[in-house]
Amino acid sequence: MSEDIKKIAKKEIHTTLLFCNFFIRRIGLSFVDEIPNTLSQKLNVLSAFIGGSSLVILILTGEYAYIIFLLANSVSLEKLIGGNVHVAGYGTMSFGKLLTIWYKKNSFRQVVNDLVDVWPVHETNPEAVAIKHKSLASLRSRQMLYIFWNVLGVLLYSLTPVALHLYRLARGLPSELGFVWQIYYPFDKTNSIVHEFVYIFESFAGIASVCSMLGSDVFFITMASHISMMLRILQVKIRSLGMEMATDGKAIGGLCNCYDEIIEVINIHQKLIRYGNDLEDAFSVVNLINVLISSVNICCVMFSIIFLEPLMEMSNKFFLGAALTQMGVVCWYADDIYRASVEVSNAVFESGWYNCNAQCRRSLLIMLQRSQRPLYFTALKFNSITMRTYTSILTTSYSYFALLYTLYREN
Repeated sequence: MSEDIKKIAKKEIHTTLLFCNFFIRRIGLSFVDEIPNTLSQKLNVLSAFIGGSSLVILILTGEYAYIIFLLANSVSLEKLIGGNVHVAGYGTMSFGKLLTIWYKKNSFRQVVNDLVDVWPVHETNPEAVAIKHKSLASLRSRQMLYIFWNVLGVLLYSLTPVALHLYRLARGLPSELGFVWQIYYPFDKTNSIVHEFVYIFESFAGIASVCSMLGSDVFFITMASHISMMLRILQVKIRSLGMEMATDGKAIGGLCNCYDEIIEVINIHQKLIRYGNDLEDAFSVVNLINVLISSVNICCVMFSIIFLEPLMEMSNKFFLGAALTQMGVVCWYADDIYRASVEVSNAVFESGWYNCNAQCRRSLLIMLQRSQRPLYFTALKFNSITMRTYTSILTTSYSYFALLYTLYREN
């Protein structure tokens, strides 16, 4: 691949990561920007990371401390669930994803750079071109949908106390500015001196949590989408093998000799498998956290919407949309990679292997055997993640909700 083509491929890949890069920049990280060289650049990046990670850690610690405080005082079920558990769950996932993208930042940067070598820049096959355009368009729309739910949700949570405060003042009612989250503080947060600072802290901490969540998830679904897209383009190339009988010395005994083309697709297949495995190793712990916590988050926010916190109903509805979309897109792209990797073996069988010589057939047979081991993501190796996982999460959420409903009615 020439340098000019690599530049085009790098530009196209970086374009798909614009949203991801925007959010992780807010917490001092990046997988596509140039590595800082000067001392001032390094200090800026370090200060941004320390500031963002500190906000996420502090708000998560305060949320758990508040839940422990409520449990220690034996509060009612509605007091415990309303606005506490699902927010703490979201913070836990954000913190886990922040650790992941920080710890694996060099690996992620390497995956992005390696992807340039196999990126389809100048595809001539109409089917491959259509696959690329459809994949990139779908990716952009799903990125925007997921970002919409998360960003609008945190904005509503942050602005609801201000809106309520202004509403009461407009009606001539006594009012004080509320708080964004229910967090335990080792001091009196209602004090007029610290009240505004607490509100500002909670607002920025919520934004930092959302940036951690979006930076990790958007990167995951983008890379998964690219690997799946290239597996499908690879299938098009595999199906064309042996379909045109070679001439001018490229046929042996009347059979096609496309050994070089087969080696090329095998190398691409191996690289895509390696990229997928790297992504799986990096996100397996995060996927486990997603699977374990998503059901609780969805259950608790549904309970709050139906029975509790009427003033926060709109914010909670957007939180529910974010929770459903977050796990939905992760399971969708994990399932998409699984299906795309399995279909590689079908593409080998549908190729013109019967027109090829013995050497080519042996190579295709090896590729067929390797492709029958699917590429999939797991929740820390316990379970593969597919759309069935998403169905299971929704079913579990409903079971938890039914249990909470029964306990709530009995009390």
